[in-house]
Amino acid sequence: MADDEFVRRNGGPDWIPYWEAGRRRELRFQRCAACGTWRHPPGPMCARCLSFESEWALASGRARLLSWVVCHPPLLPAWKERAPYTVVLVECEEGVRTMGNLLGAGSEALRMDMPMQVDFAASPDGDLVPQWRLAT
Repeated sequence: MADDEFVRRNGGPDWIPYWEAGRRRELRFQRCAACGTWRHPPGPMCARCLSFESEWALASGRARLLSWVVCHPPLLPAWKERAPYTVVLVECEEGVRTMGNLLGAGSEALRMDMPMQVDFAASPDGDLVPQWRLAT
């Protein structure tokens, strides 16, 4: 493998439905089929009721901003051309927390607890992945 080749860590088999949904421009998270608890990251068992039954439910795509970081060089070669870029941590309406790049604004526009909306953009490998922008 070349030093500048990007290989996304996909999280393993539990994550496959998450990445497939992103390719369809859908934000989906696991939800327990027994008690309805949303969970992310995905896994085989519900931490609340210990059920192994789950579904991949469509999320609203609305969230609030919890934190962010601006990434500057030195970076992995695949991200070098995108730097500096902002990564945000959001809490979705469903209660799960997730991270992604900030789209359409600079970090100077961010304020704690501001509303965010999911969007989808290509990662360095060209695959569509969930990312975030300021809600309108």
